[in-house]
Amino acid sequence: MKYLRYKGEFLSISNVLWRAEIWQEAGGEFEAVGLLEFDADEPLSIEWNEKSKEEVIQGSTATLKIISPGDRTYEDLYSIEVGRVRLDIYRNNALYWSGCIDTEFYEEPYEQLNGYTVSLSFTDFGVLERLKYDLGNMQTLYEIVSYCIGRCGINCGGIDDSLISTALTGSSKAMRLSDVKVRSDNFYDEDGEASTLTEVIEGILQPLALRMIQRAGKVYIYDLNGLYRQANKLPIVWDGSSQTMGVDVVYNNAKITWSTYAQSGNLSPTDCWGSIKTDATLTALNQLSGGSSNGATYFSYHYSTALTDWIDATDCGFTIWVAKEGNNAELGDGVYFYKIVPQYDGSESEGIALFWQSVAGIRVGTNKNWYAGYRNQGHGQPKIPGTTASIGPALFKSNPVWVPPIANSSELVVRVGIDMLLDPRFNPFESAANIMKYVEQKDWYDQFNRYGNFVYVPVTIKFQPDGSDTVYVWDNRSIVKRPVSYPATTINDTYGSWVEYTGDKAPNAWGYLCYYDARDHVDTSGVLGWKKNRPAINPHKQATISILTNAEAGQYIPYPNFGGGGGKLWVEVRREGWLIVNEGTDLEKAENGPKSLWGKIAWLLMKLPEIEIMNAGQFDKTINTDDVEYNAQLNGAAKEPIEIDTICGTSAEGVPTARGAYFNAKTGKQITTFTRAGRTTQAEDLLIGTLYSQFAQRRTTLSGDAQILHEPIAVYREDNQDGKLFMVASETQDVRMDCSEAVFVELRPDEYKRNNE
Repeated sequence: MKYLRYKGEFLSISNVLWRAEIWQEAGGEFEAVGLLEFDADEPLSIEWNEKSKEEVIQGSTATLKIISPGDRTYEDLYSIEVGRVRLDIYRNNALYWSGCIDTEFYEEPYEQLNGYTVSLSFTDFGVLERLKYDLGNMQTLYEIVSYCIGRCGINCGGIDDSLISTALTGSSKAMRLSDVKVRSDNFYDEDGEASTLTEVIEGILQPLALRMIQRAGKVYIYDLNGLYRQANKLPIVWDGSSQTMGVDVVYNNAKITWSTYAQSGNLSPTDCWGSIKTDATLTALNQLSGGSSNGATYFSYHYSTALTDWIDATDCGFTIWVAKEGNNAELGDGVYFYKIVPQYDGSESEGIALFWQSVAGIRVGTNKNWYAGYRNQGHGQPKIPGTTASIGPALFKSNPVWVPPIANSSELVVRVGIDMLLDPRFNPFESAANIMKYVEQKDWYDQFNRYGNFVYVPVTIKFQPDGSDTVYVWDNRSIVKRPVSYPATTINDTYGSWVEYTGDKAPNAWGYLCYYDARDHVDTSGVLGWKKNRPAINPHKQATISILTNAEAGQYIPYPNFGGGGGKLWVEVRREGWLIVNEGTDLEKAENGPKSLWGKIAWLLMKLPEIEIMNAGQFDKTINTDDVEYNAQLNGAAKEPIEIDTICGTSAEGVPTARGAYFNAKTGKQITTFTRAGRTTQAEDLLIGTLYSQFAQRRTTLSGDAQILHEPIAVYREDNQDGKLFMVASETQDVRMDCSEAVFVELRPDEYKRNNE
């Protein structure tokens, strides 16, 4: 918390009372508040650097010149951490300006013991460049601006957005910052690195032609059209013998490029193995309990399928490491994170280990008369199979991913896929072999192809809207339990539906991921080796139509669009209720695991779920992530173009999964158009209209000393510039002299229309 450390007052030449207060972070109030003694010539100046009209942040700095009563009195005000020391300036007892000390600069005369002048520099928005964004979920523009101002540490008398002239399409009133939302994940890159607060403020405001400035104790968010039409109009009162007239820049062409940062591909993380380091040189052949290292257990598997090769324990094919420590999933009882480390075969992977067997080759008999035998031991969670009547608790739960709200949920689908290794082979990376009597894994493999055509895995795929306690669950039981005399053969037969979820103890609804061979679900198993689930159908014998047969693997489910504001989606794979069935028999009547297939499983591993947002109109097509570009000529005779890259924006067709889209805060729907100055079109096209109005023709600039511009934000008239209005482009205030050295630039309202308008 900040406490008052120093304060002081002085009068300007016009008898205006100025007060400076320095507040410093501390554990409690200071014993005494120090009195500031000011430099006689220029005790305080405030400078707004010149910014072009399309730039967003017009920050300012204050320089306080005070007399040091002792050696290095004010040295402790400078800290590496920003925001710990604040200057508040009051004009006639009203808050006028606030900013925090610039920690990058400090110097004072070193040759004097006391009585020397020290310059302290403070900035209002300068620290934004050094601070990182750390919010989540959706935020309104007002919430983000307020958050950023708070992170600056300044004493803000309020955020004034009354000079915004843009309106939400269909509204008769100008919008407020609280009317529009954006997604926080737009401000983190693919590696999770956050944007600076400068990038965030510019990102959310620039496409809407908005600017930000601190004046007279408030932060103003405004657009140039609103400033021209609605702000107070005041005269420029020159206060010096010399003023200069010039012209502002003119641009040839305007190009605005919106990087949509649209979500495409898998939204969910694929890695889950924790920080435990694996070592390919560590093996544990013929050890039923495995080896241990750093809190993990590892089991090794033979490369050879000849039992006699196992005895000397040198033919290591691969090793699986298992541990309870991991990332991006919550584990149930008897379930572990795994990582496969190849030696001579296998492929590296990581995920969730549900069940696995360890094996050991042994000598049976005497040293001279022996034969090779084996032992095995099961690990993990054996309570997997069940019926269609109920399911057990979650084996594991994936971390939630956020899915955005969309205007029309029929435009998109969600695709959920889980790679699964369900296999009877001790080494699933080698051909099946009959190892010995009663361990006829080649026969078991063939039995899976003959009798284990379909595998059904119970899941609860859940969606919780933002700001709601209600949870919805995806349900396709009516599809997979349909009699095989009514086969599901089209993609539309496979989607399922969302229903409200009532609780985990006795779930009212759930779904099934289905594993089968798309081209032959009569004589081929849907598992054996790594396989991914497919659109779920009932276990019939009929051929499926081409679009279903050729669809990419994964379960397509309707897009969840409850609550209108997006929400989080996650996948839970459930215990019990798993089914291995033969083709051609109704699921509820079928034998679960014919030929004792459940007892012949050596492996049951899963990778983390993949969650993708897909086009529904163009089936199986990923989302377009291309940038959206807008162009217009401003003045063909000019030389230089103006180009602006934005991270928030709009598109006429909408980009449903764009992280950088704007959303209506009330409806939750993506915004595709705004209205300003009688035009309704995309934000970028309106911005081009603003650029045209300001830069298509020469605009007058005026500069010189004027009476101090102490009022809130305003536009200005000049007696010799008939009908023209000016805005302040830059200003340095010498508050003791009540004087401003200012640059004024001519301002125009939005008056651009395209040829077809």
